[in-house]
Amino acid sequence: MKSNRLNQRGCRRHQLLILLKVYLLIQSTASIQVLEFQKDGVATHWTVAEYQGELDHNWKMDSLTLCARFQIFFLHSRGTFLQLRDYVDNLDCQLKGELWLDRVRPVIAHRWQFQLIPERLRAYKWYHLCFTYDHLSHLYNTFLDGDLVYELEYNVGRPVYGNYLRLGQSDALYQTFSGALTQVNIWDSVLSSDTIAEMAACKIDPQGNYVSWDAGWSISNLTKYDVPLQHFCQKTTDSIYFWFPMMPQALAFYICEALGTHLPLPLTMEQVKFWFNLCVQTWSEDSLACDHFFWASIHDSNEEGTWVTHYDNALAPTPAWKDGEPNGIIYENCVMMEHQGLADINCLANLRCAVCEFSDLQIFSFLGTCELELRNVYFIAYQEELGGLTFKGYGEYNIRKEGEEWLWVNVVQDEVLARLDANAPLGMPMGRRVWQLETSVCEQVGGERTLLLTPCPSESYTCDDATCIPLETRCDLKYDCLDRSDEVNCDLISKADDYKNDLPPRISEKQEEATSLPITLTISIESATIYTSEMTLQLSYEMKMTWFDNRLTYRNLKTNDSLNKVPFTSMLELWSPTVGFINTEGHQHTKVDVETSLHLQRLQPPAERDSSAPGEVELFPGGDNPLIISRKYSTTFICDFNLVLYPFDVQHCDMHLRMLSASKSYLRFDQLATSTAYYGSELLLEYQLEQPRILYDEMREFSEMRVRISLERRAGYAILNIYTPSLILLVISYVSLFFRPHIFEVRVMTTLTSLLVMATLFTQVSASLPKTSYFKMVDVWLLFCIVMSFLIIIFHVVIDNSLTSSSSSTEKPRSSIGPGQTKVLPLNEDVSLSNPIFKNQSGISKTSRLLIIMAHSSVLILFILFSFIYWIYIFG
Repeated sequence: MKSNRLNQRGCRRHQLLILLKVYLLIQSTASIQVLEFQKDGVATHWTVAEYQGELDHNWKMDSLTLCARFQIFFLHSRGTFLQLRDYVDNLDCQLKGELWLDRVRPVIAHRWQFQLIPERLRAYKWYHLCFTYDHLSHLYNTFLDGDLVYELEYNVGRPVYGNYLRLGQSDALYQTFSGALTQVNIWDSVLSSDTIAEMAACKIDPQGNYVSWDAGWSISNLTKYDVPLQHFCQKTTDSIYFWFPMMPQALAFYICEALGTHLPLPLTMEQVKFWFNLCVQTWSEDSLACDHFFWASIHDSNEEGTWVTHYDNALAPTPAWKDGEPNGIIYENCVMMEHQGLADINCLANLRCAVCEFSDLQIFSFLGTCELELRNVYFIAYQEELGGLTFKGYGEYNIRKEGEEWLWVNVVQDEVLARLDANAPLGMPMGRRVWQLETSVCEQVGGERTLLLTPCPSESYTCDDATCIPLETRCDLKYDCLDRSDEVNCDLISKADDYKNDLPPRISEKQEEATSLPITLTISIESATIYTSEMTLQLSYEMKMTWFDNRLTYRNLKTNDSLNKVPFTSMLELWSPTVGFINTEGHQHTKVDVETSLHLQRLQPPAERDSSAPGEVELFPGGDNPLIISRKYSTTFICDFNLVLYPFDVQHCDMHLRMLSASKSYLRFDQLATSTAYYGSELLLEYQLEQPRILYDEMREFSEMRVRISLERRAGYAILNIYTPSLILLVISYVSLFFRPHIFEVRVMTTLTSLLVMATLFTQVSASLPKTSYFKMVDVWLLFCIVMSFLIIIFHVVIDNSLTSSSSSTEKPRSSIGPGQTKVLPLNEDVSLSNPIFKNQSGISKTSRLLIIMAHSSVLILFILFSFIYWIYIFG
């Protein structure tokens, strides 16, 4: 029994697999109806498809999914491909699907919400689009080709319902749809992302439960046809070819490049045969014959024998040369294709045909027309006949050739807007060309106007010859275009006609919102020299001032700020702040001269493109991207040194800066962004520098700031040249007190010499310092040393007088001891200092000795007491 059940389950699974395969086969081969609306691009009210299925007014949809597959032919002001309305409640926009080139919009219960798409839609390309709305999470989702491209949270707040649905029409004529539609379905629930991805990949074709594509449509003034489901997802590899009759080499080189491709270069004989057979099939007997000779994309005009591609001068791979070729040496520098291979020929003396190969229809942009709608900017190149060329716009414009003249026309109003100048290079409209206006364009009524027809994508720059280079290489101080047009018209700044360079910019023009403009200073100090005797500080520094000017608009700013340098003549036409140096001699301030440089800094992405410029010009608002002006200065600032503690002092010297251009109601220093730094050596001859700091003063009429530089004096020089010698001289003076008391002249001369040397040292030190009304600590030290020397001399005099007086009082008469007599004392007699005879022999009395001891101790005590107080005062 168990085995039978397993067999039955296996049979059921097998049957399900077979049914699934059959379903997928049916789905892949099923015929899907396609409706084409306004294929000629002419907007009409009667091109419409009306839904034949049942729509119930009472069927309310809170959540929903709308899916459709579409293809754009032309685009009016917008393309409305679906509209659901309810006639009972007179609600016309219950559900709408609208298309632009860069965005789509689902209208749900009169709620209008744009949904951006990452890439702009192309004409004649199939897209699968789904909108979903979940009333529980209030989430809009937009899926393009199965990928979620936009998500938005918004509460619609009411259900969607209706009793009438149509395709291709809106209430306004120029909101109708021009293109192909199929697989339009609506569900009253949110489909999963996997289901939507499978639908976009042509794997399934489910029908909506609210609106079903297979329910049928009543059509008016449109065409329909059936295709298999896989038709929409086929990736075609077929190439598109544009053929041109006999032309010179220069025109052949230009025409394919200007159309966004290159001339062919066969590398094998199989490729040569392919081109030859394709040429035979294309150029019939009745058409303009080319003799099956076509220009190739290489030449060796620059260096004989070195074959390079003409569009970038890069070394070319070895082509399929004809037997015996190349053989023209310096006389034949171009190459043609023929059925036997490639051969070199003379560039100037020959005419050959040209063929350009494309993988898809080429999209062009027509720039310089002031058109804001992309549909009137985008064109597609077509070749409807051999040798012909037509550019059809997504909107109402075409560029076509009538007779021998190229015209820019409005096909809806049947009006010629401009004619290509008869002297246009190579007689073709691609590239930067001069047109003769016959109607108003960019407020210009008539006359010459330069316009650009380019195949380049938006991230590229178009050279005059319609070749493309990366946009960031435009105006980068080197040539990138072969015609060198990328370094022309590199003006960075545009300003209004009423711009005045003597008026500072304002953050807001409204009086109630007007605030002072912040100016950011960046000061980089490179070197410093201090002159203590003159009380000055000489600085070499670079000052940068940064501000925003919302009156200006910048063009094509680079991410590398060094490439955004403003020319000197343009710099003089702009307003720039003036900062005064207050604590200097004379009236010194910042300057704008040839040594000044002004750069623009790119902080924000471009806001828009200049629709009036014949080229890819990105515009950057001056209110979002700053100007930076910089200059190097060498300035001597006056300092207010306090030398009381010299040479153990710490000084502060300021760069006192004041905004001179306007009062602080208009301009102020930006306290958050202003900075300063010292990059030189911190150890100078006299001082050690600390990193500067900034102090602000907003108490006066003008905004002021001080860059304060702290200077800690290096005392080693003073210690070696002032304190050490003076201390040694003081010690010498003190040591003289220990000389024998009777040699008065030696003691006095030693002390007096030290005193004179210290006085000379004091004079030299005083001469090297500023004259101040107060004593400096070095003065106190030297004066103390001088006073101490003077005191020692006083002690010497007092001691000598004491010795003299003692000698005179203890002397006996000469008669008491006769000549030649010697007094002999007994051994047991006292020989103390109290003995007058001993006093006479040593010459020092008890009083004198006390004076000597007092001199020794008092000088030492005074020195120790002074030193203690002196150094405590300095370092305490």
